Amino acid sequence: MTKALNIVIIGVGNVAYHVADSFRLSQNIKLLQVFNHRNSREAKQFSKQFHCNLVTDYSAINQNADIYIIAVKDDVIAEVAKNVSLLKLKGIVAHTSGSVDMSILKSVSQNFGVYYPLQTFYKGASINWQTTPLLIEGISKGVETKLKHLANSVSKKVKVIDSKNRLKIHLAAVFACNFTNAMYVVAYQIIENNLTKKDTDLLLPIMQQSFQKLKAVHPKQAQTGPAMRSDALVMKKHLTLIKNNKQLTQVYKTLSELIAIQQHSK
Repeated sequence: MTKALNIVIIGVGNVAYHVADSFRLSQNIKLLQVFNHRNSREAKQFSKQFHCNLVTDYSAINQNADIYIIAVKDDVIAEVAKNVSLLKLKGIVAHTSGSVDMSILKSVSQNFGVYYPLQTFYKGASINWQTTPLLIEGISKGVETKLKHLANSVSKKVKVIDSKNRLKIHLAAVFACNFTNAMYVVAYQIIENNLTKKDTDLLLPIMQQSFQKLKAVHPKQAQTGPAMRSDALVMKKHLTLIKNNKQLTQVYKTLSELIAIQQHSK
């Protein structure tokens, strides 16, 4: 029987929560401890839900874990790394960011890397970890192998990606997920402001079909709508409806131009 990997998670936010949740189904992973800078209600709940010890002082972090996962906001990773470096850890220290270079952890341990779940996380989300890509990077083959072992215990889609290409993937994900969601917000607001909140359900079938067809064809071939057809009359009607919103008007024109350029490019 393979020895279970002992894990410490630093952070109690959305990413930390879902990463911890992913470990519960594996007998190869034991979550020893969670660190949070204060003894908050959220931290206490995290500790209770995942049956791990909560510590709020860096010096109290277990120094015998196999892997330490830093799951905090990107702009806090450097500060956490600085504090963790004082512990002189021998285990692997990895962050979960898609946009932060692995080298930010070089002073923390001789063994460092990245454990990046390519997924969108929010409270209450039900994540299918088997299909969620886990992008791994390690300072050495040994680190890489151990992180892959951890990832393979959770997902069927594990890939080694360096920091340079991980950032590009993160950018692609922002367009595919975050910017797309911003358009959903606009769509919902148009319905809510002119009909009712309940009527936003009218949009769900077209939104679902829009995603489903990407499994069959490239997005360029899947494009429809007035901009793709160069239907100036319809676009003019749309722009009249939003003429009092300069920002939305600019977004509409910019995206319509982008669609036209995409459709005419090879």
